[in-house]
Amino acid sequence: MTQFNKFEKSILIENNDIPELEHQIGPFLNMKAVKDEIESSGLKGDMLEFGTYQGLGMIYLSNIFENDNMKYIGVDSFEGLPDSSTIWKKGSFNDTSQQNAKENILKFGKVNPENLYLIKGWFNDPYVKKRLSDVSDDILLVHLDADLGSSTKVALELLESFLLNRTKPLFLLFDDWGCHPDEVPDAFWNWVLTNHEKYKFNLKKLCSTNLTRYYKLDFVQ
Repeated sequence: MTQFNKFEKSILIENNDIPELEHQIGPFLNMKAVKDEIESSGLKGDMLEFGTYQGLGMIYLSNIFENDNMKYIGVDSFEGLPDSSTIWKKGSFNDTSQQNAKENILKFGKVNPENLYLIKGWFNDPYVKKRLSDVSDDILLVHLDADLGSSTKVALELLESFLLNRTKPLFLLFDDWGCHPDEVPDAFWNWVLTNHEKYKFNLKKLCSTNLTRYYKLDFVQ
């Protein structure tokens, strides 16, 4: 029988009147399943998030992993979406800031402040790529909450510097997967078709909800 700690009970029980409950609880429980697989395999590495917004994703993940040695790296413009596309509007999700996200994560998450890095910039900004390479060379888990297909495409391309000669698995956690087929799913499958032979990986779906999809990339050298 699954045992829940105080934080988990607050999500599952105290907030059971939240309209988007399935969208929050489902990913939370699936994140726990990913964590269990990572820990049972003895894997270690850092967590990277594209689209940190107000910090909720990082709060969830840090409470699940409870790992003071893991680096938590968030990339976000903190200015909202860069473009309009299908169901999305340019500027949506701009009700945040780098400082706001940092305060939320440190207040509600379980993150060693010395291991929290919030990188402000658009995903295609050269500064973001350089800063990311400076912060970590050992990304293990990536949470993609970029909403747009175009942003997801750029985020996946940024990850490619971590894939050359890689032998350790990489976990990709997609939020907003089910919002529109021409956005996140389309960007991901195009990226897979283009790169699976180049980087020699096999793809395994771990779990999903109506809106999310979590994958494991196993690399064969």
